[in-house]
Amino acid sequence: MSSKVTNVTLSSTITASTKRILNEELADERTNTQNDALLHHLVHTKLLSGSLNPELNLNHAQREKAFSGRVLELAGSAKLGKGENSVREEESNKAAKRVREGLLRRKREREQKALEVAKNLGNYHPTLKRFYDSSSSSAPGKKRERGLGMGIGKFVGGTLKLSREDIATMAGPSRGKGSGRGRGT
Repeated sequence: MSSKVTNVTLSSTITASTKRILNEELADERTNTQNDALLHHLVHTKLLSGSLNPELNLNHAQREKAFSGRVLELAGSAKLGKGENSVREEESNKAAKRVREGLLRRKREREQKALEVAKNLGNYHPTLKRFYDSSSSSAPGKKRERGLGMGIGKFVGGTLKLSREDIATMAGPSRGKGSGRGRGT
């Protein structure tokens, strides 16, 4: 530190101006992030973004599925960009089991073929694996437990078996005797 007053005030003004500049940059970064999120949301939720574009040469069924998918996305029952896929999945669930299995097998074959083509062209890298994985295998389902799931105990042989822990959770916290330390002791 300097003993001169001008040097001391100069250093304090420099730190105040740098703090102001940092605060402005932080505010700009925050608004840019908010604008990016808003733009992403607008791009994905525009009601008729691509389904009515005449350049796509979609037939009536494809336009209808795209439109229904957009409506599902706007209603919040499907993730952004996944509405049309959910409509197609619902439609395929109405088909017979053999037909569904054949469609899934064919889809996996197409995905494998696309992966092989990407590898042969040199476009594949292990970090891009998620783009080539099937969408159905990306969400592993929780294994279902057999029997009745009542949330407590196990139903075995026609009777409900309760453990001590199950009984304790149902009874709630016990107000047992303490260690003798309480009021007046």
